[in-house]
Amino acid sequence: MSTIAVQKIQALFAQIQLYHGIDGLLRLEESVNAICDKYQCPLPLAQKHFLAGMKHDRLDQLDEAIEQYNLCLSQCSNSDIILNLHVHIVMGSIYADREDYNEAYRIYQVVLDKVHFLDDNYLAFAYTNISDFYLCLKEYQSAYELAALGEKSGRTVGNYVNQSICLLNMGFALGHLRQHEKAVKYIEQAKSIAATLTNTRNEAIAYGYLGQVKSLANCYEKSEVIANFEQAETLFKKVFDAHNQTENLICFAAYLEQQNDDARAFEICHQLKDKVDASSNYGFFETFYKTQIKLAEKRQDHRSLLQLQREYIAAGENALNRAQHRECVGILNSVAQINTEQDRLLLARMEEQIGLITEVGQYIATNENIKENLPFIYNKVGSIFPSEEFGIALYDEVSQILSYDYFYDQDGFVESTSIDCSKEHSVGSYVVKNKETVHLNRIVEESFDVMVPKQYRETSDKVQYKSKEKPVQSIMLTPIMLGNKVLGVLSVQHALPDQYQQVHRNLFEKLASFIAIALENYVQRQELRQANMMLDELSKTDPLTKLYNRYQLDKIGPKLAKVAAQEKHHLAVIMIDIDYYKGFNDFHGHQMGDHALTEVSAQMKKAFSSQGDYLFRYGGDEFMVLCYNQSTHSIEQKLSSLQESVKGLGLSNPLSECSQFLTLSMGAANYTQMESHYMSFDLLCNLADKELYKAKKLGKNTFSMVSRTAEFT
Repeated sequence: MSTIAVQKIQALFAQIQLYHGIDGLLRLEESVNAICDKYQCPLPLAQKHFLAGMKHDRLDQLDEAIEQYNLCLSQCSNSDIILNLHVHIVMGSIYADREDYNEAYRIYQVVLDKVHFLDDNYLAFAYTNISDFYLCLKEYQSAYELAALGEKSGRTVGNYVNQSICLLNMGFALGHLRQHEKAVKYIEQAKSIAATLTNTRNEAIAYGYLGQVKSLANCYEKSEVIANFEQAETLFKKVFDAHNQTENLICFAAYLEQQNDDARAFEICHQLKDKVDASSNYGFFETFYKTQIKLAEKRQDHRSLLQLQREYIAAGENALNRAQHRECVGILNSVAQINTEQDRLLLARMEEQIGLITEVGQYIATNENIKENLPFIYNKVGSIFPSEEFGIALYDEVSQILSYDYFYDQDGFVESTSIDCSKEHSVGSYVVKNKETVHLNRIVEESFDVMVPKQYRETSDKVQYKSKEKPVQSIMLTPIMLGNKVLGVLSVQHALPDQYQQVHRNLFEKLASFIAIALENYVQRQELRQANMMLDELSKTDPLTKLYNRYQLDKIGPKLAKVAAQEKHHLAVIMIDIDYYKGFNDFHGHQMGDHALTEVSAQMKKAFSSQGDYLFRYGGDEFMVLCYNQSTHSIEQKLSSLQESVKGLGLSNPLSECSQFLTLSMGAANYTQMESHYMSFDLLCNLADKELYKAKKLGKNTFSMVSRTAEFT
């Protein structure tokens, strides 16, 4: 093909951002075809695949886009260096959006190694996308600096589309660096440029970023923040940008939940339900599901809460597997890229151990109880790192407590302890605050001057580096992080000096990154278990009185009757009614009525506190007690005690015809059960009900009891 024609086509490609959306791409194709017609030559395969990839890219058909971009690269000749770099820039952006940061980094490294080939126009484009990459990594200062370079290049050559995108990235980065005024200024400038260029997509992103930055600042009116998010959504509906539109809605829903506008947040979450995929972007998924979980907690929708937590855990485990695979591939690929023999040896040793690192990470991810399995984990870790003590400390961001609950040494489990990182000083708290690894091979008193002030060392440090019984000379502590969130600290130590080389540090940090998602899932599983226990408790008990409910009575009663018959033991059924409760409720109101029920149930628990006592709320103001293998005299004492204690509450009941206070009527039946003369539970209940009727006929505020008991030797 004519060299001049290729140069003209490449010049058009350099301006591709000026051709907005699919319609713009069609106009670009028309211009490319016009050049081909003018020079009477077909479009080269490299350029053909590039256009096909760009079309798939803008339609969010990313797998197809990557396929076409790779075909383009395979057809690029030595003279197509600029097209080659252009493809690398757009592919890096795709992998960054997919959170495949290793691949994105590898691709962008190719661009940075050949950046001297790029003019200001392409520099603006490259810096724009690479600053996006740093935003994905939450490296906001680096993202800002690169975006500033891109903004300058774009402004220099008059590429205002790139300039506006770089301004957006600068504003977004500064917003997360808590420089909100400057952030809003840059985003407003980007919005103005986008509006001037009629670039609806960039204008939509600008409004969305304004919403996000202002929501972080906590100094803007709620109506103003909502208006920004709403305007972004209105504009996104006019263009095709599923990625940024989804991000805007997810952040909008999260903000509404924070502002307790739960109905609208729930509506947006429902709208997004089938559009958020953890495998495509786990960051979006995590924010989306955390918002849904908070909404379910507020609604006390335990069923939805459990389902959401299960899905969140499953997605986290899948993300762990993907991350582990990418990390392993990244390490293995990097072996071939190291030039010096020393570095090659280092990575070779890492490659040898990566299987064990993965095994430990997966073991922690799949085990329900870390503490029970610490001996196994300790042995595995000991096969990688020289170790006399290994441990995992969990960190709670809210309370700022670092808990040393999972530590094990040669003598067994290490006693649990914890520190308040907001007040106390330790090597562990230093690691949490600075998010950096501590790696020491020869420890003296001065080794910890930066980490632990001298006056705190004797009392506050939880890493026993000075123990007289177990002196320590080599330590490594590294933060366990998910994104920018500290989940805990990984610790290993040894009594001998010079135990940990650089390879050990790299592997230890890799282990921490592997188990980060596993640890998050472990915490989620513990919360899920607690939620299940709570649900189980709710299914068995009455929520107001905390006594067993009617459903449990139907399960426990007949079973107790059969056991009593087999063992020739007594079984008593007691029916309890609150006298004139309706009048009490009408006079005092429902809230006071509920208070009376809880007070009566509390007195019942005090009176009937033996091992064989079972208390139930039968319905409304009716209660039932089962007493297993107790004498009639003992039960009568309990009934009298309950009657007096309820009267002693002093709950006035003006509409009562038997007392000025709240009182009880009770009927009981206590029978010795025998297999030869077995009385069914239902019949025993009927007898107790008849005794309750007698108590009421006697004027209420009393009890009546029938018994037929016998003693067997």
